[in-house]
Amino acid sequence: MGIPSGIFGEASSGTRRVILFAVLLIIILALFHPVVAEREVRVAPQQIPPSVYTDSQGKPTGLFVELIQDIASKEGWDLIWVPGTLSESWESLSSGKVDLLMSVSATPERENFFDFSHEPAISVWSQVYAPPGSGINTILDLDKKRVAGLKGDINTLAFRDYARKFDIDPVVVEFNDLDELFSGASAGQADAVVAFNIAGKESANKYNLIETNILINPTSLGFAVPKGKNQDLLAAIDRYLVAGKSDPSSYYSQTMQKWFGMEARWTVPYYLWWVLGLAIGLIALFVLMSVVLKREVKRKTAEISRQNEELRSEIASRVQAEKDLVRKNEELQAAYEEMAAIEEELRSNYKELGMTQQTLTQARRKLTLLNTLTFQEIQNDVFSLNGLLDLARDAGCSGEGESYLKKGQGALSSIENSLRFAKNYQQLGINEPKWQDINSVFLYAISHMDFSGISRIVELDGLEIYADPLLENVFYEMMKNVIQHGSGADRVSLTYRREGEGITVRVEDNGPGIPSEDKERIFEQQDSNKQGLGLFLAREILSITGISIKETGEIGKGSRFEIIVPEGMYRFPAKGQS
Repeated sequence: MGIPSGIFGEASSGTRRVILFAVLLIIILALFHPVVAEREVRVAPQQIPPSVYTDSQGKPTGLFVELIQDIASKEGWDLIWVPGTLSESWESLSSGKVDLLMSVSATPERENFFDFSHEPAISVWSQVYAPPGSGINTILDLDKKRVAGLKGDINTLAFRDYARKFDIDPVVVEFNDLDELFSGASAGQADAVVAFNIAGKESANKYNLIETNILINPTSLGFAVPKGKNQDLLAAIDRYLVAGKSDPSSYYSQTMQKWFGMEARWTVPYYLWWVLGLAIGLIALFVLMSVVLKREVKRKTAEISRQNEELRSEIASRVQAEKDLVRKNEELQAAYEEMAAIEEELRSNYKELGMTQQTLTQARRKLTLLNTLTFQEIQNDVFSLNGLLDLARDAGCSGEGESYLKKGQGALSSIENSLRFAKNYQQLGINEPKWQDINSVFLYAISHMDFSGISRIVELDGLEIYADPLLENVFYEMMKNVIQHGSGADRVSLTYRREGEGITVRVEDNGPGIPSEDKERIFEQQDSNKQGLGLFLAREILSITGISIKETGEIGKGSRFEIIVPEGMYRFPAKGQS
């Protein structure tokens, strides 16, 4: 059936224009339809090569960039790149400024705020890199060391947690991008770097760092979206990854081969892995229980046999022990009888020793009385001689006679000093040693001399020492040394300090001090004017109970006498104890 020529002829020009416009519109719509995006997807590219980074021309590139671009072309997404550091990208995802974050790993903390793809894109682990010769081989070598990590990176978080498990305390230094991370460590701003193995290998070679034996945090990298949003993006990504892994010729497989030389293989859905793992686990459990039961039966049988053998050995040992016990009992009985005889002999010897001691004490007292009477008579004679010498001097004599009289008087003074020393020395050991409060003894000693111009510092906490009753003479001689030889001294201190198991009492003044060549000579028994007899006597008094004395002061800073009291010879009585 044809078209009337009249009609076509009248409308041919206008109709042709309409038809031509409609055809052109259809062609344009057909051409532009594939590239018109159904939705915009804002993606955050970080600087973590080779997963995702920006090339020299400023374009995003890397494994994850190529994968998301392929997914976008299939799903009709319009990708809008929102660049930033890793920590900035996490903040942008949290605030909704971006819809998708790539090359990230899920953690329990992150899952509170973000959703992650179920199908991993690639499996990785954290690697520690360090300069050659650093000596860093194990996690323990990083204690107190500076370890560089990306701010907001899972590697940094995992490393901190791993360090806490080993009770070490490294200092984590955070950087914003990978290049800054490795260049900073190479420049000495850190001792080591922690990063994913796929990202760190090329950077380590670039900045002359080497891989250590420290491998931690095996994990998977995938995609993340804000919590409860953009679930269609994750669903599309999971479908793409599952299909790509099961097809060796897929774009996913080719991309993995390109970047890492890996061959993609078919991946069993994750829920089937759980079912398969549970089944294998149950089978393994039954097999393991069977093996364990068999081993346990064998072990128990062997243990029972061993116990029977030990029991037989124990019975034989007990029989032998009973025989040995009878023999030992006989030996002990003989030893007891021998000890009884020795005890009787010791008791007899002790009784005899007591009688001897009593006799010796009585003889010593008689000798002391005789010495006292003799000393008294000699002192009376010396006193008389001094008087006669004074009368002779008053009666007048020649110059030579005056000289002789002076020498005679000096000889008498020396005799008096010798008598005084002999009297004190003979009393050593006559009376039993006793516990004496040092502060009280010191006060008694200075009561015999003019000590009004000398201040005293006493910090002894009630210290007592076990010494001869003549202990007062020790402090008297030391204080006499301060007055006679400590020119300018106006302060004396008594303190103590613990040294090992003993204690040292320090008697110090602020006088001129004692020359080093005289520190030991002052304790010797000298003949010249008997100047050293007092300190010689002091050392003898202390030595009766094992106490020693020495001078350790510095010339120009004063004298310092140190009385060294061994363990058991000192005490600090509680309040109220006498």
